[in-house]
Amino acid sequence: MSTAIRVAGAGIAAMFVGTLCLPLMLGAGGSDDGPSWEDSCTPSGSAMQVASKEQEIPAATAGGQVTVPLNPQGKQQSVNWTAEQQRNASVITNVARSRGLPPRAAVIGVATAIQESTLKNIRYGDRDSQGLFQQRPSQGWGTVAQVTDPIHASNSFFERLAKVDKWQVKPLSQAAQNVQRSGFPDAYAKWEKTAGELVAKSWGKKAVLSTTSGCDAVAADSTNAKGKGGWSLPVENSRVTTPYKAGGGMWSSGSHTGIDFPVATGTRIQAVGTGTVVEAGWGGAYGNNVVIKMSDGKYTQYGHLSKITVSKGQAVKARQQIGISGATGNVSGPHLHFEARTGPAYGSDINPSAYLRSHGLSL
Repeated sequence: MSTAIRVAGAGIAAMFVGTLCLPLMLGAGGSDDGPSWEDSCTPSGSAMQVASKEQEIPAATAGGQVTVPLNPQGKQQSVNWTAEQQRNASVITNVARSRGLPPRAAVIGVATAIQESTLKNIRYGDRDSQGLFQQRPSQGWGTVAQVTDPIHASNSFFERLAKVDKWQVKPLSQAAQNVQRSGFPDAYAKWEKTAGELVAKSWGKKAVLSTTSGCDAVAADSTNAKGKGGWSLPVENSRVTTPYKAGGGMWSSGSHTGIDFPVATGTRIQAVGTGTVVEAGWGGAYGNNVVIKMSDGKYTQYGHLSKITVSKGQAVKARQQIGISGATGNVSGPHLHFEARTGPAYGSDINPSAYLRSHGLSL
């Protein structure tokens, strides 16, 4: 195998060619905006599709800490990567860096290449698909020489990813599918964790993995997470999906008594303000739940937790961890159910969005 090292834009990347062993191939194709996917979280500020020129991209071997955000969906798979595969992951990561993109883009790119070629620059595939991403010359991805050039192929992938609406806040499989149009779009998801590990190794010594809701971490004092008097949202890096009083047969009362934040299992759940825990344990349809009497006399409830980290009678402060998100109780998937109440018991609910806004928080 011959190896050539060259500079692409502001980043350093490597091109590796040669005949490689048979990978799992699912095919690729041209870009497609695809269906309208629901966001998995709300980004800080506007939903930028590429990093601004003013955004600092930490150096590859030194500098400040950078977060590599993950939102693993379903059972994750891993491989003992060869040196060749790790180098190809570094090429993809460094191209993302050279384009001024955040680590989330690199995670999406590496996971896509894992599924399409097992990170091998192959010279064959479904129909005319070739290269790391199994891009097809007949679908406008470039010549055979270009799609089998890891640097060119990576640049092409990120160029199209940046055009996907709100790609930073989509689940990985959805963002990748908007670019690749795979016959098995859900298959990308199982590689997110191992892709993140590969990206963190290539991005720099200060890169750290963080299981979030699929977007870059928001600073602890972000204005959308911290309100008046230190009040905060119950979970960071998320948004409200199912609103208060939404109708449907899923709820015994006939309507939703709280609001839902779609977060992956294992996400940190925190008290929205100062108060005292009045319930910490199994809550029936709520699964593992915590109820807190707040300093303003109202009550807040946090449901479907996978783990509770406080106990009844314990005093808590705003932003103090009270549990870990999960999918216990009556759920269709992992999320946080949050309620605001006038009393500690079910049936005393008030509009939780209005309650949080009254304390200076934006949703």
